[in-house]
Amino acid sequence: MSGNRWWHVVVLGAVLLVGALVAVTATAEPWMTPAALALLAAFAVFYAVVGRRGLDEERWRLPLAVALLVTVAVGTAFSPNMAVLQCIAFPLLWLLLPSPRMGRPIVACTVLSVATAVGFFVCFGGGIDALMQAVVIEGVSLGLGVGIGVWFTLALRKGDENTRLLAELTAAQDQLAALHREAGAGAERERLALDLHDTIAQNLTSVVMLAQRGRNRAHSAMQAGPAAQADPDAQAGPAVQPDPAVQADPAVQADFALIEEVAREALTETRALVAASAPVPVDGGLVHALERLVTAFERETRIRIATRFEEVGPLPRDREVVLLRSAQEALANVRKHSGAEHARLTLVHAGAGSERRLVLTVQDDGRGIADDVTPSSGFGLEGMRQRLALVGGTLRVTGVVGGGTELVASIAAAEPAGQGESGT
Repeated sequence: MSGNRWWHVVVLGAVLLVGALVAVTATAEPWMTPAALALLAAFAVFYAVVGRRGLDEERWRLPLAVALLVTVAVGTAFSPNMAVLQCIAFPLLWLLLPSPRMGRPIVACTVLSVATAVGFFVCFGGGIDALMQAVVIEGVSLGLGVGIGVWFTLALRKGDENTRLLAELTAAQDQLAALHREAGAGAERERLALDLHDTIAQNLTSVVMLAQRGRNRAHSAMQAGPAAQADPDAQAGPAVQPDPAVQADPAVQADFALIEEVAREALTETRALVAASAPVPVDGGLVHALERLVTAFERETRIRIATRFEEVGPLPRDREVVLLRSAQEALANVRKHSGAEHARLTLVHAGAGSERRLVLTVQDDGRGIADDVTPSSGFGLEGMRQRLALVGGTLRVTGVVGGGTELVASIAAAEPAGQGESGT
């Protein structure tokens, strides 16, 4: 059963217990017992019909508190046993009238005690003895009601605070784990970049050079055969027998040319992977890191990049790294797939207030992208999408009218301190 249902059981039990006590206990006047029972029954009906909503609905809290206070105070004037209802009245007032500094429930408990003391005074027939009994009984009741209420309220607030801190700690641990995974992935990418540069890239360079040398030798051998036949002096000397496989078929040169072409393409792909995985420091801010990335990219590819950077102000390092990696991956795709001569990279703000976002856009004038390509179509784009998702970002890749591709990465951002532009 829920907590509120238990309260319904407690209220019902208290009403039945007090009703039994009132029924078996004599009162000063015969009519007081029926009056007390009628008042108790009226409260029970009110609670069953609408009063119980006060445990769930804001608008019924005050009516339930008033009905409870009137029932206890007026009922005590008819029968002192009605004061037993205070055992549920005090905790219900704390539940129905919460406040940050506990002022409202303390005032409500004080009003209940004073009103009940007046009821006792009337029930006991007045006089100094009745007053002393009422003051003592309600003084003890008020002290216990307020003391227990304050204790429970502080304990509940401490529990709520601990729950909140635990939730924050869990969220911080999840974020830290995600950052550790990203840092580990970054370190692994850097290691693979070095390995690719030191092994595969070097071997592919050697293959290109060997293919060039083989093609040159084949060409020289094919030139040497006819020249020897046309030169009488060469015929007088010892016979030179060129390799028939080299001299007889010009397709050998074509094979060497194809080997060189394939090796060059593989070398270009490898260098693009190395460039995309290589570390780019974000010291000095994200804008400076993007400027260094653009400068290096232009130097290596001869592709001209126009830039526009708004001042983003301080950002959490994980967001800076995500945006920088997104720019690296986007430029690597421009290098490998676009065949573009020009590109544009911008970092601007969009939206306002809590909806303000930081938008990174990379656009090229290359061959474009197929209509069915989505961010999950390639490992690089999928990795970019996952990194952006870790910081609540999004990724969009679309074709540009007239040719080219546009990649847009967006994350939430704080209000910028100012704006500026730079162009390349």
